[in-house]
Amino acid sequence: MVLFLIVLNVSLFIAYISFDRFTSTKKTYSVQTDSSYRKMYDSLVKSSQARQAEIKSFNPNFLTDYRAYILGIDTVALKKIRAFREKGKYFQSKEAFKKIAGIDDSLFQKLEPYIRIPVFRSKKKKTYQPFYKTGNEPKTDINTATKEQLMQVYGIGEKLSERIIRLRNKLGGFTIREQLKDIYALSPEAYNNLWEKFEIQTPKKITRKIPLNSADIITLAENPYINQDLAEKIYEYRSLHGPFKNFEELKKIPGFPRDKFRRIVLYLELK
Repeated sequence: MVLFLIVLNVSLFIAYISFDRFTSTKKTYSVQTDSSYRKMYDSLVKSSQARQAEIKSFNPNFLTDYRAYILGIDTVALKKIRAFREKGKYFQSKEAFKKIAGIDDSLFQKLEPYIRIPVFRSKKKKTYQPFYKTGNEPKTDINTATKEQLMQVYGIGEKLSERIIRLRNKLGGFTIREQLKDIYALSPEAYNNLWEKFEIQTPKKITRKIPLNSADIITLAENPYINQDLAEKIYEYRSLHGPFKNFEELKKIPGFPRDKFRRIVLYLELK
């Protein structure tokens, strides 16, 4: 009898312990499950808030998959946008974007303040009015020509006309045509077109000429077409061969710029 009571008490104790552990485990599982759902809910809320915060101004002509997702544009609408852009077309207005993409009214009302579509303007091509000689039109003196008149020549724009006037002012006026060959970027075609409309009617008179056979290096270099290096070569040649008998002898100097011969001798005299 005593043994029976002992066994009964032990059994009841074990049953109590097992039930208590089951209850504790259930409570713990319940708490963990609630915590997991809470974290998931908080994550969804934060994700939704982040999407709202990331809505910024956008151009529907350049829409990425991620940007479309942030804006709430579904894949069907995105495919329509892509198909439209693949044809080389652009959305010109917000209404066109709504219609072509099939955006519903509620979403469009939400996105409309953020849509930015620049105004597309076609660039106008510059047109030049080439000068064609009629045979009766009198030519203009290039030493008095204005910037606007020079720009009427085919191949001469604003920059070249400014350079021509700048050189003219530096020289005090043009004396011969070849002086305009010093203009940077003036093509042979434009150079020839220039003389179809202009001519040198009042050539600049060179009143002060440099004596080729007596000038020192510094004086020779005062010629606008003779630099220090060329002045030294002229001086050295004269020292070795004696006075120049004519201007053609200058061409015998090694490195002498033959293409500028006529411009150089404008400012020289044989003395």
